[in-house]
Amino acid sequence: MDLVMVGHFADDAEAQTAVELIAELTDAARAESDAGRLVVGEPSDRFSDEILDKLMAVNIDSIGPTEIEQFLYDVNVTRDAEKVVVTTDELDVLAFIKILLLKGARVEMLSGHDFPGSGYGRRA
Repeated sequence: MDLVMVGHFADDAEAQTAVELIAELTDAARAESDAGRLVVGEPSDRFSDEILDKLMAVNIDSIGPTEIEQFLYDVNVTRDAEKVVVTTDELDVLAFIKILLLKGARVEMLSGHDFPGSGYGRRA
């Protein structure tokens, strides 16, 4: 698919906050996977206590239990000044969209295949 999401933030600091939040939630999802509480392809309808505590600690209440596994997908997140660029071959990326929007981004989505001149796609 070569999906590209670009979060345009007001400034570098807001973009960095979003990148750090994605990294924290990715680490939490990996810990869930390592503990056997999260299996990709078998989404749970309930949060573990550990994930619920993490979401509460980072003040995120709009990500559902079935979306946590998205942080285990093959996703590349980079920051270029006030832009956060997320690239993946996945289509199920609502958790990332929510993080970008909740942290104040204007989000642009495009196909890296269909818009190779955008400068964002992995195959550009």
